[in-house]
Amino acid sequence: MPSGRHDGAVLTALPDPRAALKRPSTEIPLDDLCSPVVREALETWRRLKGERRMPSRADMSPRAMRGFLKYMCLLEVIDGGREFRFRVSGDVVNVQQGMSLQGITTTDWDARLPGFGSHMRRVYQRVVRRREPVAYSGLYLRAADGHTFSHESLMAPLGDDGETVDHVIVVAAL
Repeated sequence: MPSGRHDGAVLTALPDPRAALKRPSTEIPLDDLCSPVVREALETWRRLKGERRMPSRADMSPRAMRGFLKYMCLLEVIDGGREFRFRVSGDVVNVQQGMSLQGITTTDWDARLPGFGSHMRRVYQRVVRRREPVAYSGLYLRAADGHTFSHESLMAPLGDDGETVDHVIVVAAL
């Protein structure tokens, strides 16, 4: 296995917030995903989309996502991507974020952690614009509370008509 790759789904948090400033989270090619959980999510997304541009929300059933359900969030796209609401958030994500995300919007997130909801909204908007999966890996310092963590994440579009993004699925090894 190449250097830097890991077998487990969970990556370790960094104790020193300054380290995150030196190596920020960056977009990576989908083929560079290392986490087995995140790779399974991408493979599931690709299989369920078939010949369409993206699978539907109904295609991504709990049964289809059983291997990565606790590592994922499902966001509803509101007003063409001006806002996003967390419909589902897995246990691992909730623990990492220090709160349940279910039911909150990115605006609500900003009220709790100023600037973070706006930052994530821009990331989710990129998925809506591109209408294709986006992957990120690296270290992140959440400025609002100094929380530093490493992650590998996949954000992928879902759409009932196979063309228009109405949900975004996020799967993260944290």
